[in-house]
Amino acid sequence: MTTIFRLTAALLFSLSADSVYAYGSGQSSSHCDKPAFSEFQPAPNKYLQSFQEFSLSASANTTPASIVVHVSAGDIKYEYTAKELYISQHKSGRYDIRGKIERPIEHGFVRISVTAHSKPGCEKTDGFLVRIQ
Repeated sequence: MTTIFRLTAALLFSLSADSVYAYGSGQSSSHCDKPAFSEFQPAPNKYLQSFQEFSLSASANTTPASIVVHVSAGDIKYEYTAKELYISQHKSGRYDIRGKIERPIEHGFVRISVTAHSKPGCEKTDGFLVRIQ
Protein backbone atom coordinates (compact mmCIF):
# COMPACT_ATOMS: atom_id res chain seq x y z
CA MET A 1 0.00 0.00 0.00
CA THR A 2 2.85 2.39 0.67
CA THR A 3 4.21 1.84 -2.83
CA ILE A 4 0.89 2.83 -4.39
CA PHE A 5 0.72 5.87 -2.13
CA ARG A 6 4.25 6.96 -3.11
CA LEU A 7 3.54 6.49 -6.81
CA THR A 8 0.31 8.49 -6.51
CA ALA A 9 2.08 11.28 -4.60
CA ALA A 10 4.91 11.39 -7.16
CA LEU A 11 2.40 11.53 -10.03
CA LEU A 12 0.43 14.37 -8.41
CA PHE A 13 3.62 16.31 -7.68
CA SER A 14 4.82 16.05 -11.28
CA LEU A 15 1.43 17.16 -12.64
CA SER A 16 1.33 20.24 -10.43
CA ALA A 17 4.86 21.25 -11.44
CA ASP A 18 3.93 21.05 -15.14
CA SER A 19 0.85 23.20 -14.66
CA VAL A 20 2.89 25.95 -12.99
CA TYR A 21 5.15 26.26 -16.03
CA ALA A 22 2.20 26.09 -18.42
CA TYR A 23 0.98 29.50 -17.22
CA GLY A 24 4.22 31.39 -17.74
CA SER A 25 5.47 31.37 -14.17
CA GLY A 26 8.80 29.97 -15.29
CA GLN A 27 11.82 31.89 -16.47
CA SER A 28 10.56 32.08 -20.05
CA SER A 29 7.87 34.70 -19.34
CA SER A 30 8.59 38.09 -20.92
CA HIS A 31 8.15 41.60 -19.51
CA CYS A 32 6.42 44.32 -21.53
CA ASP A 33 8.32 47.62 -21.26
CA LYS A 34 5.97 50.03 -23.08
CA PRO A 35 7.21 53.18 -24.82
CA ALA A 36 6.95 56.44 -22.88
CA PHE A 37 6.00 59.78 -24.43
CA SER A 38 6.92 63.24 -23.13
CA GLU A 39 7.74 66.84 -24.07
CA PHE A 40 4.48 67.41 -25.95
CA GLN A 41 4.45 70.63 -28.00
CA PRO A 42 2.31 72.61 -27.97
CA ALA A 43 1.95 71.96 -24.26
CA PRO A 44 -1.17 70.01 -23.21
CA ASN A 45 -4.25 72.16 -22.46
CA LYS A 46 -2.54 75.24 -23.92
CA TYR A 47 -4.53 78.05 -25.53
CA LEU A 48 -3.27 78.94 -29.05
CA GLN A 49 -4.22 81.37 -31.81
CA SER A 50 -3.81 78.63 -34.43
CA PHE A 51 -2.40 75.12 -34.65
CA GLN A 52 -0.28 73.67 -37.43
CA GLU A 53 2.82 71.94 -35.97
CA PHE A 54 3.36 69.42 -33.19
CA SER A 55 6.27 67.60 -31.57
CA LEU A 56 6.93 65.11 -28.80
CA SER A 57 9.59 62.73 -27.52
CA ALA A 58 9.49 58.94 -27.28
CA SER A 59 11.64 56.72 -25.07
CA ALA A 60 14.67 54.85 -26.41
CA ASN A 61 12.86 51.50 -26.35
CA THR A 62 10.36 52.71 -28.98
CA THR A 63 10.37 51.05 -32.41
CA PRO A 64 10.45 54.14 -34.67
CA ALA A 65 8.72 52.44 -37.62
CA SER A 66 5.66 51.73 -35.43
CA ILE A 67 4.95 55.37 -34.53
CA VAL A 68 1.56 56.70 -35.66
CA VAL A 69 0.19 60.15 -34.77
CA HIS A 70 -3.49 61.11 -35.09
CA VAL A 71 -4.58 64.75 -35.15
CA SER A 72 -8.30 65.46 -34.93
CA ALA A 73 -10.38 68.60 -34.62
CA GLY A 74 -14.08 67.90 -35.14
CA ASP A 75 -14.50 66.66 -38.71
CA ILE A 76 -10.82 67.30 -39.53
CA LYS A 77 -8.79 64.12 -39.05
CA TYR A 78 -5.19 63.40 -40.02
CA GLU A 79 -3.12 60.25 -39.58
CA TYR A 80 0.67 60.34 -39.84
CA THR A 81 2.73 57.18 -40.05
CA ALA A 82 6.44 57.06 -39.27
CA LYS A 83 7.24 57.70 -42.95
CA GLU A 84 5.25 60.97 -42.89
CA LEU A 85 6.81 62.27 -39.65
CA TYR A 86 10.23 63.72 -39.01
CA ILE A 87 11.86 61.36 -36.47
CA SER A 88 15.37 61.94 -35.15
CA GLN A 89 17.29 60.04 -32.50
CA HIS A 90 19.35 61.62 -29.72
CA LYS A 91 22.64 60.19 -28.45
CA SER A 92 20.69 59.03 -25.38
CA GLY A 93 18.52 56.86 -27.66
CA ARG A 94 15.37 58.97 -27.17
CA TYR A 95 13.40 59.92 -30.31
CA ASP A 96 12.13 63.38 -31.23
CA ILE A 97 9.00 63.28 -33.40
CA ARG A 98 7.72 66.28 -35.36
CA GLY A 99 4.88 66.80 -37.78
CA LYS A 100 2.95 69.51 -39.59
CA ILE A 101 -0.63 69.55 -40.85
CA GLU A 102 -1.54 70.92 -44.30
CA ARG A 103 -3.58 73.93 -43.15
CA PRO A 104 -3.66 75.67 -39.78
CA ILE A 105 -6.63 75.02 -37.52
CA GLU A 106 -8.03 78.35 -36.34
CA HIS A 107 -10.64 77.46 -33.69
CA GLY A 108 -11.94 74.66 -31.46
CA PHE A 109 -10.10 71.82 -29.79
CA VAL A 110 -7.35 69.68 -31.30
CA ARG A 111 -6.61 66.19 -30.01
CA ILE A 112 -3.13 64.80 -30.75
CA SER A 113 -2.59 61.12 -29.97
CA VAL A 114 0.44 58.92 -30.54
CA THR A 115 0.71 55.13 -30.63
CA ALA A 116 3.91 53.10 -30.81
CA HIS A 117 5.38 49.69 -29.95
CA SER A 118 8.55 48.83 -28.09
CA LYS A 119 8.35 45.22 -29.33
CA PRO A 120 5.54 43.20 -30.93
CA GLY A 121 2.56 43.02 -28.61
CA CYS A 122 3.85 45.81 -26.35
CA GLU A 123 1.98 48.96 -27.38
CA LYS A 124 1.12 52.29 -25.78
CA THR A 125 -1.15 55.15 -26.80
CA ASP A 126 -0.96 58.61 -25.25
CA GLY A 127 -2.19 62.03 -26.24
CA PHE A 128 -3.10 65.55 -25.32
CA LEU A 129 -5.63 68.28 -26.05
CA VAL A 130 -4.97 71.84 -27.27
CA ARG A 131 -7.53 74.66 -27.39
CA ILE A 132 -7.56 77.08 -30.33
CA GLN A 133 -9.15 80.51 -29.63
